[in-house]
Amino acid sequence: MTEQTPKPNNTKLTMRIRIILGIASIPSFLLAGMLGVMIVNGDASDIGFFEAVYACVGILALYIALSGKRLF
Repeated sequence: MTEQTPKPNNTKLTMRIRIILGIASIPSFLLAGMLGVMIVNGDASDIGFFEAVYACVGILALYIALSGKRLF
């Protein structure tokens, strides 16, 4: 007998989950925009670690919602 390797799970998220994830990521995406404006204005020292992490998670969630890919 030949040994078969398992195929990777390439299924995309359902549309309902993608819509919910996209709506939930809007506030953190707006925060990322506000942080970008703060950096341009020279107020980068006022940005906290939690704000930066929250904005990065929001951008990642928006990417997952738009592409439908499962990253984990």
